[in-house]
Amino acid sequence: MKKNIITGIVVLAMFYMMSMSAHAVQALYSIPANQVWTGGIPIARSGEVNYVTVSLASVYPLKGIDTFKKVQARLVNYAGDLVSASESVVLEEGKGDKNIYLNSDYAYFTLVYLELRGNSNAAAEAVINYNGN
Repeated sequence: MKKNIITGIVVLAMFYMMSMSAHAVQALYSIPANQVWTGGIPIARSGEVNYVTVSLASVYPLKGIDTFKKVQARLVNYAGDLVSASESVVLEEGKGDKNIYLNSDYAYFTLVYLELRGNSNAAAEAVINYNGN
């Protein structure tokens, strides 16, 4: 009986930990002026799939009228080398999830960094959702 209870607790703990990794993280990031890439946002991955899922919840300028609707995103490694399959992916405010695919040489990486930049020369704040999968 005691063994069954312990087994049940272990199974529940494992289920809880697995479900935690399936949820997206939401965070606020500052995007510098002049379309400069931000410092990398670390994203832990399982390495089982070759993409990271990202969406743009909102983006707005630090001052002035809010006409912002898009940001650019890419994935890099710890040294800042591009590891995503394309140079950049455009994220549109409120348009839902986009998968940023890793170059096949880097698909096994379990830690990548998300870099963002604006679609204009003005500085902005962006609320980003991401899931390392």
